[in-house]
Amino acid sequence: MSHELKPPTPMDQMEEESSLKALGVEERPPSLSKNRDNHQGESEIQVVHEGETDDTSVFYNKYKSTVGELDAKTERRLTRKNFWRLMLQTWWIAFLIHLDKSTLSSASTMGIFDDVKMTKNQYNDLFIVFYAGYLVALWPGAYLSQRIGHKYFITGSLFLWALLLGVHPAAKTGKQLMALRFLLGLTESQIVPSTAVLHQAFFDYKRSPWIQMLWWASGSFANVLLTMIAYKLILDDKAGGLPGGLSSWKWLHFVCVILTFIVFVPLLIWLPNSPVDARWLTTEEKVHTITMIRRTHSGVKNSTFRWDQARECFTDLKTWLFIAHMFFNELPNNTSQQIPLLIVGYGFTPAQSALFNIAKPLWGSALVIGTAAMLFWTDLGMGYSCAISYIPCLIGGIIELAARWDNKIALVVGTQISTFKPSYLLALSWAGLATTGYTKRMVTMSSCVVSAAVANMIAPEFWKEKYKPRYVLPWAFMTAFWTISPLLCVIIRHYLQRENRKRQVALEKEGDYEEDAARINLQTLNEVVQINDWDLDLTDRQNKKFIYPL
Repeated sequence: MSHELKPPTPMDQMEEESSLKALGVEERPPSLSKNRDNHQGESEIQVVHEGETDDTSVFYNKYKSTVGELDAKTERRLTRKNFWRLMLQTWWIAFLIHLDKSTLSSASTMGIFDDVKMTKNQYNDLFIVFYAGYLVALWPGAYLSQRIGHKYFITGSLFLWALLLGVHPAAKTGKQLMALRFLLGLTESQIVPSTAVLHQAFFDYKRSPWIQMLWWASGSFANVLLTMIAYKLILDDKAGGLPGGLSSWKWLHFVCVILTFIVFVPLLIWLPNSPVDARWLTTEEKVHTITMIRRTHSGVKNSTFRWDQARECFTDLKTWLFIAHMFFNELPNNTSQQIPLLIVGYGFTPAQSALFNIAKPLWGSALVIGTAAMLFWTDLGMGYSCAISYIPCLIGGIIELAARWDNKIALVVGTQISTFKPSYLLALSWAGLATTGYTKRMVTMSSCVVSAAVANMIAPEFWKEKYKPRYVLPWAFMTAFWTISPLLCVIIRHYLQRENRKRQVALEKEGDYEEDAARINLQTLNEVVQINDWDLDLTDRQNKKFIYPL
């Protein structure tokens, strides 16, 4: 606001809180206050700062009376339009994320040990320092992403990411490669949470999970492309060398750099921060898109970082349950990075190992799409769907432990079906959808990824060289983690279900209609816009009308 607000009196606070109590709000937002205007007959006007509201509130309340009604047919058409336009853009983000995850793994059988002086244990340490960078950047990244907007944060991260990938082939020692991997972790850490929150700005909690599953599955095809490129580079390298006399793993990095820069430019132009600046939407379609999110009390966007919501995040039990699940979910994650070396250890050649790796992303994509279909067509919800998605991993772990060493087919099948699961993105999406208050949501999702980063730093330690060639102890641990994780999914679901039963009582008593919400004036720099309680950036613990998705 452009002027100072007078401190509210106790009577003002009591009157102001009464409107929020009608909503079932635990406590009023700290900055909510009343300003007495003596020039208008002592009339009291309830005023809130823009930082206390959703960023789309001004746009929505200015134009909602000028648009038509949102009927079921319009909603289906608009959902399809948002799906294809947004998916076309964010698919490339998933593509690049999967591409980077597999680059170092593929390089392990493409001559990196010949060009870079490092041991197998130092190779494992590359994954540890990568996630150390992840860990350092996550919470600052969440703050920066919220402040500058997801569009600029994501595209800026991709630009830096491409530069760092381009420097990798110059590394001569393991320590130099570690420094680069640490910096790469810094740039990548917040991309997935930011993209997930961007999806949630366009799709409600019923549609967002399976849409994000399809988004993640589409990116898996990057692994197919990378494996095919790696296979061709390995053959060309053996046939007579590659241009410039460079090793195949170096050319693999250069290909990734070129692809990243090609994607960066159109994303910088077209990627939106919210429905308000989506180029493909008309004014009416923007209002309708915001309407679909508002009616679930989920919130769209708020660029003001609110420390009260950040504190609340860590006093909320469900936050810690999601953090615990993410930790156990990611402890087996390094298994996929070990696959090329494991398959070579079974007696196959590096080129054959690359071919085997084509099956993994295809199987992974099928699993993710199957999970998305389960979310769309059944009433299982995210909790049970997430738990069920661990079954292939569990079967793969059992195969690795039970199969005879001379049964190479069974061992390869076990590696392929045990190392790809949709639970990471599904659980991250669930944590975001089960949290309202924009800052609280960003901090919750970032904290889950912090937990994942810690787990990924620990994960390579299971795959020590001393456990070769069978790796019985590592596989036993992975199988145990694939048992604990689905149990946590079920626990979270039942906890949220209990909370919803309490909220349902309040909804039946007070109703859930926007027209009955208390009126509030939002004073911006240029004008005063009338809003209501639905526009306030309330957390899920404050707004008892919010129902947790299960």
